Amino acid sequence: MLFSQGGTVKLEIVCAGIGGRGVLLASTVLIEAAISAGHSALASDEYGMSQRGGSVVSLVKIGDFKSPLIGKENADILLSFEESEFYRNLGFLKKGGLTIVNTRKNILPAEIDNMLSKRNITCLLFNADDMATEKSALQSSNMALLGFFSYLAVEPYNVQNIRETIIKRTKGKFLEKNLEVFDLGCTIAKDRNIRKP
Repeated sequence: MLFSQGGTVKLEIVCAGIGGRGVLLASTVLIEAAISAGHSALASDEYGMSQRGGSVVSLVKIGDFKSPLIGKENADILLSFEESEFYRNLGFLKKGGLTIVNTRKNILPAEIDNMLSKRNITCLLFNADDMATEKSALQSSNMALLGFFSYLAVEPYNVQNIRETIIKRTKGKFLEKNLEVFDLGCTIAKDRNIRKP
């Protein structure tokens, strides 16, 4: 999976979920972490009735891009904060891409798994909701997913710069729980011996 070209990072990320689950905060963290690492970043948000559980899609582009939009089969990474949004936004992923899906399932339907395999897409299933619930912070499942993702150290991201950005972006009373859940996501990735694809 090539995310840098000639030493320059170029990365297209789709963050997909439903309203009220922190998709926009997660994408903001990714944008600000990339900027703090010295990279250009663009973003575009698409959402319907986000306050009522409608679909929310945030497009994040890191590097030298002119437009914040991401075309079909162009995204390097799809972070799915809800399993249903994984299926809805799968068309964004390019061949050889990476997706992390918040789900309670251990396997995907055979036809989806076969399609991902044919397109050489790495799919990591992770139960972010249970991780957040374990810390009595279901609304922080976005932080569990970011923690899991950060462990992969996909340039320009790493555990440290995403964690530092969460500290800057989170309001006082939520900070402790967000960091606990983020750290748990990192630990789960480490325990599963997840490696950068």
